[in-house]
Amino acid sequence: MQKNKLSVLMFLLALVVAVGPVSAATVNVDSSMTNAQIQTAITGANAGDTINFASGTYNGINLTINKALALVGNGATLVGDGVSILKLSSTTGVSINGFNININNPSADGITGSNVYSCDIENNNITNGDDGINIYMLYANLTINNNKITNMNDARDGISLVNHATTIDMDSFIPSTITNNVVDSLQYGIFLGGNFKGTVSGNNITNSPYGMTITGKNAATNGQLSATISNNNITGIAMESPDVLYLNLDNNNISQLNSTGYSILTNAYFAVDPSIAISVTNNAFSYPVTDTFHDDAGLYGEWSGNTLNGSPYT
Repeated sequence: MQKNKLSVLMFLLALVVAVGPVSAATVNVDSSMTNAQIQTAITGANAGDTINFASGTYNGINLTINKALALVGNGATLVGDGVSILKLSSTTGVSINGFNININNPSADGITGSNVYSCDIENNNITNGDDGINIYMLYANLTINNNKITNMNDARDGISLVNHATTIDMDSFIPSTITNNVVDSLQYGIFLGGNFKGTVSGNNITNSPYGMTITGKNAATNGQLSATISNNNITGIAMESPDVLYLNLDNNNISQLNSTGYSILTNAYFAVDPSIAISVTNNAFSYPVTDTFHDDAGLYGEWSGNTLNGSPYT
């Protein structure tokens, strides 16, 4: 009996070793496939798989991703069919890398999603639509890096992140990064609505009346900012967030916001938490900032090393 038990145990152990862990697969698609066929491949893939697009032009594309997949573009061109091209739906762990995205509709978006977490959007060229990248409802831990959003015909937003949560614990909120992107000729270069925590660095925003807008969402009291904004070229900042918890604004070139006569414009809802300092250092302003923003930096943090049209700005 003991020998039989040992034999069964050894058989089960061998079976476990033989099966082993399930490894991620690579699913290859090419431009001969229809949108429906590509969607079927995505739907049938397992979380952790890679969807590998062969180079070429894919027409009539409108895809939904709702699991952790790596979409690898290899320079493939995705042409829209009238709606948003890539839609992320309540998902974690998606990466989108290396696509040319021709939205092909002035009222549609390139990459859009709601309730999106721990996702990477990198090395994409997005043209010919309304919003380049538009993430809303809830999000955290996003990486948006090295994308070019151009030739959008003065459309709405280059990069839009809107967190609708009415209450949020910013201490536990995982930060996002928006880095090294090129945004040209949109109404709003980068739009941060509601709550934002993270880093905005190394971006080049040109020919956009509102280079960066930071604002509450739905109500004046719904919006907190905890951010480092550094080393950007920005066509002005609309600083409308009602509650700045932390701000490090450093080494940016900031020109005029729309036709306001200001490089940074605040409204009546702008406020700074006096218990947490803000730092405004080494920025080159083409126009002055509003007195409220200047005074709050002086009262609650640091204002130093800034210039206004090349002269010291104290």
